[in-house]
Amino acid sequence: MEKSLPLKIPILDLEPDLVNGINVQMPGAVKPYQDTYFEWNGSSLSSKFRTTEINGGILKTWHHVPVFMEIESHVDAEMFYFLSGVAVMLFMDIEENQLVLDTAQIVRIQPGTQIIIPEGKGHFVAVAEGDEPVEMVVVAPKMEASRIALPTPVEGVA
Repeated sequence: MEKSLPLKIPILDLEPDLVNGINVQMPGAVKPYQDTYFEWNGSSLSSKFRTTEINGGILKTWHHVPVFMEIESHVDAEMFYFLSGVAVMLFMDIEENQLVLDTAQIVRIQPGTQIIIPEGKGHFVAVAEGDEPVEMVVVAPKMEASRIALPTPVEGVA
């Protein structure tokens, strides 16, 4: 069996409207509320979920060459709050349970960025671009992560 060469695509800096379907709030877009002993950094983003059973956690990732072999999608939305480290993340459209390879995008995400990934949008766990690990808060309904093997590796190039 012949090993396929990776599909090489440029890593782009994430900004609003760059990735189809993804809602983005850039760092500093909302002014924090400050009081005597706390600061509240709220979000202008909100999402409707199909269920009221919502959970969350902190996802931590380390440096890894940005070559992706699979993609995942969910039956509901996910909210990500990137806390530290510069992340590199793959997105791709899925139509009628089929990957749309020519929609693949790999983006660089700065700390402080918040995103909402809608149901059915293909993506994969972000990797750290540099030596500093990436930490992010993920909020979503309790659900499976359906994974699909990519027909060819997708590699991000700077």
